[in-house]
Amino acid sequence: MFAAALVVFREILEASMIVTIILAATQGVRHRGLWVGAGVGAGVVGATLVGLLTTSISGLFDGVGQEVVNAAILFTAVALIAWHVVWMSQHGREMVAEMQQKCAGISNGEKHMSMLAVIVALAVMREGSEVVLMLQGLWASGAVTNVIGGGLMGLAAGLAVSALMYWGFVSLPINRVFTFTNIVLVLIAAGMAARAGNFLAQAGLLPELGNRLWDSSGIISDQGFLGQMLSAFTGYIAQPNGIELVFYVCTLSLVILLTRLVARQAITPVAVIIAAVGLLSAHQAQALEVLSPYVEKGEAEFEHQGYLSHDKNPDNSNDKDGTLAFGYSPTDYYRAEFEAEFERPAGNGGDDGDNKLRYSSFNIENTFQLAQQGEYWIDPALFYEMDFARTGPNNIIFGVLGGKDIGKFSNVTNLLVHKDYGAGDTPTGFIYSNQFRYRYHHLFEPGFELYGNTDGKARFQDQQLAIGPAIFGKVYTFDGQGIRYEVGYLYGSTPATPDHAVRWKLEYEFAF
Repeated sequence: MFAAALVVFREILEASMIVTIILAATQGVRHRGLWVGAGVGAGVVGATLVGLLTTSISGLFDGVGQEVVNAAILFTAVALIAWHVVWMSQHGREMVAEMQQKCAGISNGEKHMSMLAVIVALAVMREGSEVVLMLQGLWASGAVTNVIGGGLMGLAAGLAVSALMYWGFVSLPINRVFTFTNIVLVLIAAGMAARAGNFLAQAGLLPELGNRLWDSSGIISDQGFLGQMLSAFTGYIAQPNGIELVFYVCTLSLVILLTRLVARQAITPVAVIIAAVGLLSAHQAQALEVLSPYVEKGEAEFEHQGYLSHDKNPDNSNDKDGTLAFGYSPTDYYRAEFEAEFERPAGNGGDDGDNKLRYSSFNIENTFQLAQQGEYWIDPALFYEMDFARTGPNNIIFGVLGGKDIGKFSNVTNLLVHKDYGAGDTPTGFIYSNQFRYRYHHLFEPGFELYGNTDGKARFQDQQLAIGPAIFGKVYTFDGQGIRYEVGYLYGSTPATPDHAVRWKLEYEFAF
């Protein structure tokens, strides 16, 4: 019973730390309870699914699925918490002034709350999945009544301590609440990053860099009540390994540095998060591409894409877009790509009114291949992207990729959802694309492509849809290296789509 109580208490305490800090820091913000409640609910559902599907996940990731999933959740939470801290460092004074004037909400408050809901959901899902997994083990090895009773005791104790923490936070003056909660959140993010690094080391994806650099459990054990509290508040680890220390110190240093840069107005919060965590939110990229669901371990590539439109309406013509990217696949199921995008808007070229390409965003793409090619009737993959825009709203893009080869015919389909965050955001949109090719020869593969985007518009004539022929190929150089090319000519199929557009892609692939 005590084991179950301790497990539940510890995980409730760690998740509630973030929830109570967010509630305390958003006193007076309209609909905060709705957003936080939605985050808690989504986290509980996600935790249950992750916990119950552990066997399948572990099989997918060669027996280390839980470690990989935990690390992914933690790194995403670190990115979002860092974004929150940096945002608060820039807008905290504005929020204090507005709350003191008893305003109904804050500037762009609803957008900010939606991001906090994501943070809450990730925190609850991460800790909740631990509860489900550990209680499953206790259930199998002990009395059911002891597990249920201990779990309820741990839940009650965790909620009681959480209530005390919240009372302590709200009793502070509002300006000190922001300062205090930002400090605690930075420490929590550093602790999360350290644990994520340890999970990747357990999965064999990173070295430990030394085991047990020191042992302070004789002073404060991280298995006791005080150690659990310190772990929740500061990421305390009694017996850290080298990789945990590296992730902790680097995360702590980067977030502190970046908040100071923002305070001096040296850079924007969006650029800060790009440099700090290398994870994504995005403006919608124009450079068109059908994303591949296939991942080849050890493959790296340098990539350039381009797009140029022409339309009889000058305001819809001469849209230029180009990207420079580097991608790498550290495993046979995961590929990451880091991309800088440059664009010239259609018409008069935007605010600058010139014909030059200008830096517009930094994008990070993540592809997770879910099965071996040919294992199922379709080759599935998950895709997740966050783009940090220089100006305008940021955007998260996620969805599914599918591929199928039949003889010399190959087809790839993308079904993606995009959501804007920030000033000037648009309703949630749906992106769909398809690429069909005939693999005549590796130097020349004819085919056609389709690109569609609802752009958050209800009427079809206001949405984007382009269709046209394309050619593909790969020129092998030496030692398996090669240059891959794609060129497509697209015809607009709706009034909102440019009449004609050319898109191209060059990619240099090599083993790394």
